[in-house]
Amino acid sequence: MSGVLSGKVALVTGAGTGLGRGIAEELARAGADVAVAEIDPASADRAAAELADLGVRSRAYPTDVSKSAEVDAAFAATVRDLGRLDVVVNNAGISRVGPHTHEVTDEDWHDSIAVMQTGVFFGIRAAGRIMIEQGSGGSIINISSIRGFSPNPGRMTYCAAKAAVIMMTHIAAGEWAGHGIRVNAIAPGVLRTPMWDDDVARGAIDEQLYLDVVPAKRLGTPREVGRLAVYLASDDSVYVNGSCITIDGALTSIPAG
Repeated sequence: MSGVLSGKVALVTGAGTGLGRGIAEELARAGADVAVAEIDPASADRAAAELADLGVRSRAYPTDVSKSAEVDAAFAATVRDLGRLDVVVNNAGISRVGPHTHEVTDEDWHDSIAVMQTGVFFGIRAAGRIMIEQGSGGSIINISSIRGFSPNPGRMTYCAAKAAVIMMTHIAAGEWAGHGIRVNAIAPGVLRTPMWDDDVARGAIDEQLYLDVVPAKRLGTPREVGRLAVYLASDDSVYVNGSCITIDGALTSIPAG
């Protein structure tokens, strides 16, 4: 398959559904072979099979990103099965929306930090080790959020983890630029994903409120974030390093954001 990422191998965490799946599809459409690192084996297998239908190689690796041994094993298996590793998207996340700080449980805090902060760290570290040894550079893309810099009531665990992702991105970029490794973050705004729909269904989020305040007057899509990931994974962004790029329909450009 031809494309700007032809010949490259990408690994995406949480690629079984939602945002991760949308990113993985766009990487595949651009020609990259894709490793699906996903905690749910069924969705991982399904995603890998459907990505392969796009004309690329794809493998599924059941992975709990909060466990370093599983992350390291998925990365090693990707290199073994697909030959190398050029692009990593640390995307896996969970949703804990609603309780204010005094009502946040220990479990909610630990789960959120384990997946969205520690899990991203494990992914960055594993990618760096492989890419430095390969000696051919690479692109690491960490999925943060506008909530990493724009606070929101009822999102203590989420905002804290996403803010950490931005700082980890800056640090790793500065450390590895000399190796030709680029580390950038994407900060999506409000997206239409299964996780979002679940939060709306249980009353944790008022969707109409967001539709009223987002200047674009609509939610974003995983595919739109995926296209940005393709740019950051490609040689077109070779001098973009240590950046956090917002994609939010101008939500955080106005005071109400």
